Amino acid sequence: MRDFSWDDAKIFAAVVEAGGWRRAATRLGLSAATTSRRVDAFEAWAGEKLLERRPDGLRLTPRGARVMAALQQMGQAADSIRRATAEREQEVVRISATASMALVLVEHMATLAEATPGVVISLLPSRAILSLARREAEIAIRMRTPPDSGSLVMRRLARVRVALYAAPSLVPDPAAADLRALPYIGLARPAAQSQTVRALEALVGLRPPIAVLDDTPIRLRACIQGLGLALLPCLPAEASGRLRRIASIPPECDEDAWLVMHEDLAPLPAVRAVAEAVAALFQRQRAALLGG
Repeated sequence: MRDFSWDDAKIFAAVVEAGGWRRAATRLGLSAATTSRRVDAFEAWAGEKLLERRPDGLRLTPRGARVMAALQQMGQAADSIRRATAEREQEVVRISATASMALVLVEHMATLAEATPGVVISLLPSRAILSLARREAEIAIRMRTPPDSGSLVMRRLARVRVALYAAPSLVPDPAAADLRALPYIGLARPAAQSQTVRALEALVGLRPPIAVLDDTPIRLRACIQGLGLALLPCLPAEASGRLRRIASIPPECDEDAWLVMHEDLAPLPAVRAVAEAVAALFQRQRAALLGG
C-alpha cells in the first residue's frame, strides 16, 4: 500500500465540500484533471471508491463518510497542536464566509475592528462548512442551516434577501424595462435544484444568459459595468450606490445567515469578541439585508 498523503486527503475533502471536481479545482488553484487524479490516488490508497458520481452530484460511499469523519478528527488534532505551540494564536480570528456575506463584512470591517481591539480578523471567502472541521477558520458564516452536530455552536444572524438589479446605463427607465429582452447574468446552478434560479427565470424568461457568473463579487462588478441584469444580495448591491433595483423575487427565496463555531473554540476571548461583534453588526443591518 502506498503511503498516506495528507495533501491528497485535503484535495479529497475539498471535492466533497465543493460537490464537484471543477468547483474544487477552482478553489484549490488546480486543474480539474489534476484534482481528479489526486482523488483517484487517495482512493487507491484507501483500496476502494470513496465517492460515487450520481446525476445530482457526488455522494460519499459509506466508507467515504467514515474517512471524512476521520479526516475531520485529524484536522482537529493538528489544530490543537498548532494552538499549543502558537503563543499569540488566539489574537488572530479567521472568519470563513460565503462570497455574499464576505461583501457584507468588508463593508463594515472598520466597525468590526473597532469593536475587537487587539484582534486581527482574517476574512476567508469560502462556502465550505468543513473549513471549520479542518480548523482552517474559527468562525464560519453560512447561508443555510448548517449540519446538526454536537461539536458546533450555531447562531442565526439575520434574514437575507436578493433582488434583480441593473446599471442605469442598461436600464435608464425601470418602469419601461422589458426584462425578457434585456441581457442577464446567469447562475451556475440547475433550476431544478435552486428556487432562486427558478425565480430569475420567471422574470427574464427561458433564454440563454449573456454570461454565467456564480461568484457574487464578480457578478456585482459585472452588473455595475452594465453587462446585464443580475440577482444580487440587497445590502451590497444597494451599498454600491451604482445600481437600480429592477424587480423583487418571492420572499420564500430569502435565506438565513448563520454564525457557526466549534464548541471548544467559542469560549476563547478573541473568538467570542469577534462573534459578538459580527452578531451585533447583522442585528443593526437587518433592514438593509432585506433591501430596506
